Amino acid sequence: MATLSDSLVSSSARTLPIRVRQDLSAKKQRYLGKTYWIVKDPIGLKYYRFQEEEFAILNMLDGRLSLDEIKEKFEKEFPPQKITLEELSQFIGTLHRSGLILTGVHDQGYQLYERAVKRRRQELIGAFTNILCIRFKGFDPERLLNALYPFVAWFFHPFTMFLSLVMMISALLLVLTHFDTFYSKLPGFYQFFTPENGLWLAVVLGMTKVIHEFGHGLTCKHFGGECHEMGVMILVLTPCLYCNVSDSWMLPSKWRRAAIGFAGIFVEVWLAAFATFIWWYSNPGLLHNICLNVMFISSVSTIIFNANPLLRYDGYYVLADIMEIPNMRQKATSILSRKAGEWFLGLEYPDDPFLPQRNQLMFALYAVAAACYRWVVTLSITLFLLQVFKPYGLQVLGFAIVFMSLFGLVVMPLYKVAKFFYVPGRLEKVKKVRFYLSLAAFIGLISVILFVKFPFRIFTPVEIQYAQGDTVYVLVPGTLMELNVSAGDAVQKGQILAVLADPDLDIRIRELEREAARLRTQLANLPALAKLDPTAEAQIPIVQKALEAAVKDLQQRMDDKERLIIRASRSGVVVPAPLTKKMERDGLLPSWYGTPFQERNLGAFMKTGDAFCLIGDPEKMKATLVVTQSQKDFIKRGQRVDVNLNECPFRTFTGETTDVATEEIKAVSARLSNKNKGEVSTVTDQDGTEKPQIPSYKVDVPLDNSEGLMEVGLTGQAKIHAEPQTIAFRIWRIIMETFNFEI
Repeated sequence: MATLSDSLVSSSARTLPIRVRQDLSAKKQRYLGKTYWIVKDPIGLKYYRFQEEEFAILNMLDGRLSLDEIKEKFEKEFPPQKITLEELSQFIGTLHRSGLILTGVHDQGYQLYERAVKRRRQELIGAFTNILCIRFKGFDPERLLNALYPFVAWFFHPFTMFLSLVMMISALLLVLTHFDTFYSKLPGFYQFFTPENGLWLAVVLGMTKVIHEFGHGLTCKHFGGECHEMGVMILVLTPCLYCNVSDSWMLPSKWRRAAIGFAGIFVEVWLAAFATFIWWYSNPGLLHNICLNVMFISSVSTIIFNANPLLRYDGYYVLADIMEIPNMRQKATSILSRKAGEWFLGLEYPDDPFLPQRNQLMFALYAVAAACYRWVVTLSITLFLLQVFKPYGLQVLGFAIVFMSLFGLVVMPLYKVAKFFYVPGRLEKVKKVRFYLSLAAFIGLISVILFVKFPFRIFTPVEIQYAQGDTVYVLVPGTLMELNVSAGDAVQKGQILAVLADPDLDIRIRELEREAARLRTQLANLPALAKLDPTAEAQIPIVQKALEAAVKDLQQRMDDKERLIIRASRSGVVVPAPLTKKMERDGLLPSWYGTPFQERNLGAFMKTGDAFCLIGDPEKMKATLVVTQSQKDFIKRGQRVDVNLNECPFRTFTGETTDVATEEIKAVSARLSNKNKGEVSTVTDQDGTEKPQIPSYKVDVPLDNSEGLMEVGLTGQAKIHAEPQTIAFRIWRIIMETFNFEI
């Protein structure tokens, strides 16, 4: 029986009716010290990279040579390399599938038509499964770009680029240095995503993307490239432009190619920086809101979409340009598919000259990361749209988008797997032992993820406080005149800690004393006057009531004066209360800041409710943990807690949870705030109080401080040993925490 090799040998002497397409163009480039040829298909606007030997074989296909002659010519031109007839036939087949060669066989036109119909069908399926980003064929913008370029050529001058970078950095520094003010000026979710502003968002998105795409096209013209396709794209339900600048692959410099891909990002960041200054210095109104929309669209879309190489947007093309690998995503996916077939099914694949031969494992990992990130982005956008549609009763539209998006993420990959095994003879090539071992390992891995519980730890910020300490407050406002103790002093209950003064109170007391004395004298004289004037007797009850009121008021003022003396509420050791920030008080007495024990605060005004100090037993401490709502649900009484303090990094203190607060805390210690290198994200209230940005709760853990290593105010991190949880539950928890949308 004749083998494939025999049939090839018997037909290898016949002339091949195959010729290379005459409309192809090619440019020579250097990559990793080797010479490559970039071949451009001007009709399909596709680009292929060949090694010198592969490009030579492509050019040998002139319709007059046989396989034997091509083999002989190749080995003569590239000694000592050898090529077999099977390898030569496989390579020619790859060229034919790529549409780079033409054959003289019968019905070739019908085959090309079938291929075009299949490609069109795949494009329609791709549009249906990627409803958030749909592209439509457009027009050739070459003449338009040639007309526009002279008017914007000045923008590519190095000095203009430098000024643009200065503006971008300045805008970033403006936001970072005034972040609290910047954050406070931002609107809420439902204030920002209103129907009216949603319309402006769509307009801004469309306009910025138009400018974005012209940035690509004009940059391509600047470096001598061509642009033959610009069309409409529906991006997140909003129409905008796209610009195909794949012709940049014909440029020899990879940095120029990367600059063309980065141009859109640069334009959007420039717009965001420019809009930042206008928004910052403008009053609320239409211009103010439009600039905020530009900032949101240009910054968020750049970070999540355009600049990210895991999605097929600008960041992806920049990375592909720098690595000099056209169609990097498809090649990475193909490498992943081949590696999976080799590892799990035992399949053997022939070498593919179009795939990168180096770092194939990295390309496979890239394909996995890109697929995972596509899941993350698609789910986040669909959940976001559901949240936007919900107030207007349009959840049906949102769920339709979710269904179509999940169809592309779930159904299409399963269809491709089924199609992979449907190929005739594919199952016979699968090594059964490796397949069953891989299947068993996969089922085991899924079972472990879904059902096996592993130790679960919760990490939270912590601050050390007295277990049974008292906070001494200022009861009556006054000026701090005298300090009788210092931080760290041991005091007894009732001991004087400090003395405040209130001159207005002293004046009022003297006035009331004189008033009371006058009323007493008047009351004593009224009985004698009543003998001479009968009306005087009627004044006795009135004066008596006035005297009682004056005496009562005087006693209250005297009590206030006594409360100006701050005394210890219990025995223990004095430590400062949490630090107080300096607050400006125009036209009023200077307020204290820091701690009252600092010398600069003598003579400062202290108001009612100010925390003067803490007093407690230094041997009995507690760790106060600040936990979020999602963490609180896993914390129960009696769970073990390990506490590591920043000041004692090599010592772990152990305790158990006791009280888990049910009410949100209104304020946290400034030491735990992220503004002071803490871990709790806070906003500063008008009175200087640090309030958590997300709902937070307090958990107390008693600690033994018999060694005296802990002090009030020390901070660190606590590890709570919660009940074991499965890996699947942890993944779901991360998703729900990341995408905080209530559907």
